[in-house]
Amino acid sequence: MSSSSDEERYWRRRRERLAGEKQEEQKPKSRRRRGWAGSKPGKARNIDRERVRFHYQLMKDYFDPNPTYNARMFCHCFRMRRELFDRIREELLRNHNEHFRTKVN
Repeated sequence: MSSSSDEERYWRRRRERLAGEKQEEQKPKSRRRRGWAGSKPGKARNIDRERVRFHYQLMKDYFDPNPTYNARMFCHCFRMRRELFDRIREELLRNHNEHFRTKVN
């Protein structure tokens, strides 16, 4: 084969590809949201996972003045030492306290 026919074939394919892309761009975009849309009538009920109870359990196990688990378990669970966690928490509360205030809806 000659290089000119290869070149022509290349440019023809390129034009076809660009024309296809242009047609795709001109199609109306779907407004349908992907993913979950929250609770819907007629769907399965939400499962009560007792989040409040487990929040208090987590606080008791790791953040109580007399925690259930030691420093080694804290490090294993949170991937950082307790001292580092406390330093980050204090820094956030000192510099960004308005973001962590409880607000009335």
